[in-house]
Amino acid sequence: MVIMRLNIYLAGVGGQGLVTFATILGDAAIRAGYKALVAETHGLSQRGGSIDVHVRIGDVDAPLIPKGGADIIVAFEILEAFRALDYANENTIFIVNRRLIRPTATKQKIPSIEDLESMLKGSIKNIYIVNAYNDAIRLGNVIYENTVILGALYSIMKLSNYIPQNIIEESIRTNIRRDTDKNLKAFAQGLKYGSNNNNKQ
Repeated sequence: MVIMRLNIYLAGVGGQGLVTFATILGDAAIRAGYKALVAETHGLSQRGGSIDVHVRIGDVDAPLIPKGGADIIVAFEILEAFRALDYANENTIFIVNRRLIRPTATKQKIPSIEDLESMLKGSIKNIYIVNAYNDAIRLGNVIYENTVILGALYSIMKLSNYIPQNIIEESIRTNIRRDTDKNLKAFAQGLKYGSNNNNKQ
């Protein structure tokens, strides 16, 4: 077994499926023979508020990633990428879904998604922009967004070196009982981001 140690910080909005994403990833890592810890620290998913989930794989004991300690930050929504910056260091890889969910409670003017994307590209060295929202809509429902992002993470980070694809697909089948075939298609759709260098900025 190849040694793997990864700290993956997930940031998004309640209802985007972060917990399911983390459960699948952690379960797949365990099936592949690694230790995995998953911790949800903001539980506002019922209200559409910000949510973050820590996934630690390998030789780790504490469930929470320390500030500045993320190897990978996955932002399910573009504003959440900015909120996650405290967990980044100069080597952190960002995978950012090109989707803007405007907060309903704020009266502040929110920049356009194009301006937000430019700001991120200007301040982050290693960043991949993915269009998981659009991919999910083409598959028929936004609920497939999280499995598209999972496929993007799996391919961009070459996790196949540690977790065989059939294992992560089996974890999807186990943890998503509804629309399993569509979720597997969404995962496969996300795999294109690892072979397409155009999305790395």
